Parts: sequence; structure tokens; C-alpha cells
Amino acid sequence: MANVISFRPRKGLEAQNQVEEFIAWSKGLTGFDKPGLPLDWEAWRWKIWFGRSLDFVKLGVKSQYLSFDATKELLDPNIMDFAKAYVLQHQSLNATKNIQEVIAVRAVEAALIEMEALADITKVNLHVYDRACELIKSHYTPAAAYRIGGHVQKLSEFVVKNRLAESGDVWVNPLKRPNDAHGHQKNKDDADKKMPPSEALNAIAEIWSACPTDHRDIFVSSNCALLLSSPGRVGELNLLAADALTYKNNRDGKPELFINWYGKKGFGFSQKAVPEVWRSFTEESFRRIKEITEAPRRLAKFLEENPNEFPVHERCPNIGQDTPLSIRQAADAICISTGNSSVRAGLRTWIRGMLTKLEKKPMCSASKAILQEQLDNMYEGQRTGESKDVHTLTLRKLNVLLREYWLPPYFPYTDDSKKTKYQHALNCYFYGQLNAKGGGCLKPYTLQYIDNGVLNKSLSIPPRATKERKKSNIFRRWGYQGVEYSMTTHQFRHYLNTIAAKGRVGEVEIARWSGRLDIGQNKVYNHVSDDERVESVRGIGLGNQPTTLATLSRKNEPILLKDLGVDDDRVAHYTEFGVCVHDFAAEPCPKFRDCLICKKHKCIKGDAEKERRIRFYRDGLAETLDQATRGVDQEFYGADRWLAYSMDRLERVNALIGIMDDPSVSDGAVIVCSDNGYSALEKGLAAQGKLTASDATKIESDKPKAKAELEKLRKLMGR
Repeated sequence: MANVISFRPRKGLEAQNQVEEFIAWSKGLTGFDKPGLPLDWEAWRWKIWFGRSLDFVKLGVKSQYLSFDATKELLDPNIMDFAKAYVLQHQSLNATKNIQEVIAVRAVEAALIEMEALADITKVNLHVYDRACELIKSHYTPAAAYRIGGHVQKLSEFVVKNRLAESGDVWVNPLKRPNDAHGHQKNKDDADKKMPPSEALNAIAEIWSACPTDHRDIFVSSNCALLLSSPGRVGELNLLAADALTYKNNRDGKPELFINWYGKKGFGFSQKAVPEVWRSFTEESFRRIKEITEAPRRLAKFLEENPNEFPVHERCPNIGQDTPLSIRQAADAICISTGNSSVRAGLRTWIRGMLTKLEKKPMCSASKAILQEQLDNMYEGQRTGESKDVHTLTLRKLNVLLREYWLPPYFPYTDDSKKTKYQHALNCYFYGQLNAKGGGCLKPYTLQYIDNGVLNKSLSIPPRATKERKKSNIFRRWGYQGVEYSMTTHQFRHYLNTIAAKGRVGEVEIARWSGRLDIGQNKVYNHVSDDERVESVRGIGLGNQPTTLATLSRKNEPILLKDLGVDDDRVAHYTEFGVCVHDFAAEPCPKFRDCLICKKHKCIKGDAEKERRIRFYRDGLAETLDQATRGVDQEFYGADRWLAYSMDRLERVNALIGIMDDPSVSDGAVIVCSDNGYSALEKGLAAQGKLTASDATKIESDKPKAKAELEKLRKLMGR
């Protein structure tokens, strides 16, 4: 889809002709085509993704209901082709699982028929869009209506950009994102629903610590540990590579662990930090999964690099790809479990069952012919007729069945995003590897498609679950009974976001850590209670100040100006080296961030990080001094200015560090920086000649002689 070219309107055409051009152009797109099965443009139901369809029906119509009437409830013929073209063009550029472009067209169609009496896209205007918005509000929840309204706005922008309507006005979505704050009880209910139960979390931890050996339990417990290491989505587990762990040194030179996640919903690849307390669990979880998926990854590599060969596994006979297979060899190649039946009877039963399944798969016609040929050449009688059988199956023919029917839908990629291949994926499993401990379910010649439900079904039990569904639940298998032993993978995401909010991590950092483009969505995942918020406010000094300034500074928590000796209730502004008491509402910074020569800047002793930065700045000044000294010796132009500049700041920084190192000065002491009278504004005015000579003299004092500065520098540095 990366090579799709966007539609370009032709100059001079009227709106109706432009729409016809767009529809004709879009029919050449292949975004929904499948191998050997091109898209049926005339159909009102399009088979698009694996097991999904797209229906072009009217707004609010449920096409899966028995009462659905295709003669009355489809989109109007006047807008049907435009709807198909619009959806196909957008999905070819950016495929999404929830195709809401069609809902936007449905709403506009309903509004056009009501207001213009004709579903003609060239007649849309602001009034039509407003009515479509009202219809959306009546059919959907506020949250869904807000999202669909955004797609109606995109539709209006597309129509105007491509000159598809007589009106050139762009409509703006008036629907606002619904407020998620509904009071104390609502927030508490949301937390109870969206946060994982502590009993279930503890049970998963116990299962993980027991070092399970069953592959199902390793898959569930270890992937849960990965989702608790950083807030990923369950669908993003498919995109994790086997080498996704990376290490980076922090500012103290210690290695920190990161996971390279691919954030869906447009965020892309990013390296998410793993908290140090969780590091060993993440590393061990990766090791456990990689151990049981090493062989499937080798199979994935073989399948991708050898498309015309059937993979020879442990049970498969190691013979030529075109050598006819005996009954036993064919059964072993496809791992048939015959039970008490004979191998021949088991193979015949299996072929009949497969042919029934393939009847529903129009893309598997070659496989049907291969199996039907073998069935037709097997004697109808009992074992006495085996000598009359003609063996037509070969490994190469079985490979056709493998490619058409058994391979995952997006092979060689793990899903429709096409970002990670199976041969590189962490979660790569044989078909049936997670279903049972060996036996007939395991097929070591193909791979299993892991969708979002595989992990969730192992963690939750619906009220009316079948016996098989209950057996798949990890809590039941390990003897944990009760409704509290049930959760979803998305609850981990809420859990980590809430922990980050309690730890007062910044909103931008939480959004980046979560792979979230919209920072406004953070609040939906924040379940900090009202009592916890009040306690947090008290802890940072608002209303009560039980914490020392040094502690507040180390934690980057708010510091009031009155605690710094300024008669003001405002909160101080943090800088690289300390805090600033300047009122930025009155004027910009007069020093242009040259903080250590400003009397409005204050340093707080006891903040190790700020002190480290000051010393690092001092080391940089020393290096600048060395370079300026050499420049003055060689009479470079401007070197004397750099020398004077660096000398002035080095003296101040050394004096500041001396106070920081003085044991008689206690932690939390506020150190006021001395001012040198420099102002970036006054400096600029003087350069433009807009100050008097006396004022300029104060700013541009006589330049110190280079030799005198050199002597002063040598004394300071002990040379």
C-alpha cells in the first residue's frame, strides 16, 4: 500500500464530472484485493480483512439481523459508488480495523436525503454536515459520536480539496470529547472495572514464579509480565521482535533496559524504558518465550525462503518432494491422529473433513483438487483393498494445501501492519502448540495466528463460558477459583498508567511511554482516587509544607515563592540549575537563560542532580577558557571577549560550588546568585544606538587587556 498515489482532481471540471473521475480512478486500486480473488465492486458487502466484511448500508442499519432488507436498506445508488471509492482510497493509503469512513458517508447520505431530497455528494454544504452531526449524536454514544464527527470533518476536507462539491466551505466538527470526570463514585466504579483485580495479579505472579513448563502457561504468564513491564497493547505483542530488548547507559553510566515496541494507532516504533524493579522479570520472560519459539522461528524462515517445498519435520518422511507418499507417510507428514482407527481409515476421514472445510474457501481450489484426487484413488472397501490404492499425494502437493489453507492470513508478517515477520517475532508458535500437550493438535509444519483473543481468553471467563473455554483459563488450570480471578490485558495498561500518575510522572512522558499520540487520552487511564490526590497535594506543599526545600527540589515538586523569601503565593519556575522567581507574565527573561549571573535565580543546596549540572557547566567553562587563552596568545579576533565572558562566569560558578561544598551550610539552604547588571534587552538597544552614551558605557565597559586576563586566569587555575 506504500506505493498508492492519491487522487488528483483535473482542472476545469465541474463537481459532478470530478466525482465521476474520482470513482473511475478508485476502481483501479487494489487495497482490498486478495490473491486470485479481485474485489467485486458491484457487491454491497465486501470481504476485506481476515474473517471481516464491510457493508454499504444506511445509517443505523444492522445488516446481520434477520429483518435486514437489502432492497430498502442499502446506501442510495446515487452515493453508493462514491462511498466505495472514498473508503477504498483511504483504506488503501492507511488500513484500519475500524473503518469509520463509511459511517461518515452514511450520516451524510441520510442528511442529504432529508435536506436535499437527493443523495448527491456534490450538494453537500455546511447545513448538510450539521444535520449529519445531529444524526450521529442520536445514533451513537458521546465518545463514538465525537470520533465519527472527526471523520465527517475529514470527509468535508476531502470533498473541498478535490473540488467534488459545489460548495467550497470546510465543516468543523462541533462535537467535543466527552468529559470523563463524573464525580467520586463514577471514578471509583471506573477504577474497579478498568483496573486488574489484585487477586488475579497476585495469582499470575505466583504462576510465573512457579516456572511453568506447559507452553500455554509460559505464553500467558510471560506475556503478562511483558505487558506489565511497559504499557503495551495486546495486539502489539505480535509485533515484538525476538531481539527487542536493548540496553542504554544512563547519566550515571549504568545500563538501563528498554523494549522496542511498535505502537499501533500511528505511534510507530519506540524504545520504552523498563523500571529497574521489573528488569529481571522482563529478561526472564523474554528468555522463556524465546526458548519455546526458537523452532517455530526456524520453520517460519524456511517457509518464507522455500515457497515451493513442504517442511520436513520430525514425523515427516525425509524423501523427495515429488515422491508419492504411502498411506502411513502421508498421515505422518500431516500429523494425523487416528485414534483406534486404522491409518488408512483415519486418512480417508481426514480428507473428507478437509474437503468439507475447503468448500467454504474459494481461494483453495488447487488444494481441493489435490485431496479429491487422492480420495478418488482410494479403494472404498476395507483394508483388503489397500493394494488397489493409487498414492497421488506428495510433499509438494501437501505444500499447496499448506500455503492455501494452513498458513496464517498475513504470512510472512504477523499481522496486517506488515511490520514484523514471523521469522523475527518473539511470539511465533507452531499450530496447536498452545492448544494441547502434543498429540494430533500439534502441526509442526505450519504456524498459528495469534489474535488479540488468544491471551484474553486465557485470563477471563465469561458468565456462560463453555467447558472448553474454562479449560483454557490459566487460573482454573492452576486451581484458582472465583470471579476475582479474571481480567483482561487492557487492564494492565490502565494499571501502569495509574502507577505512573501516582508517581507524578509528567503527562507527556506517560503518553510517550504508553505509545499514545493524543496526550488528552491519559486521563481515561488515570484512576488515582480523590483521597490519593488530596494526599499528593499536601505532600508537595500546597496547603501544608512538611517537606524540606532540598527534597522538593530533588523531586521537581512545586516550590512556593514565599518559601524562597519572596512575598508572593506563586509557584517558582524550575531551571537547569535551581529555581527562578522572575514573573514571566510581566516580561520575558531579561538574561536569556544566563541564570547564574541573575539575582532572580536561586540555587538550593542538597539537590544532587542540580549540583552535578553546575559542576558539569564549570568543567565546560574551563575548557572554553583554555581555548580562549590560546586564541588571545595567537591574537585571534574576539578571543579577548570569550576570555572575559568565561572568566566572569567561572568565578561565579566556583564561588557557588564553594558554598555548596561548605559543611556549615545545611541542606535546603537558598543561595542567591549575584547579578552582573547584564541585560539582553539593553545590550541589543546599545548595539542599535538607541541608548545614550552614558548608558552604553555602563553596558559596554572597557575591554580588559588580554595579557592581564591571561595572568588572572593562570593565578585562578594555579599555573
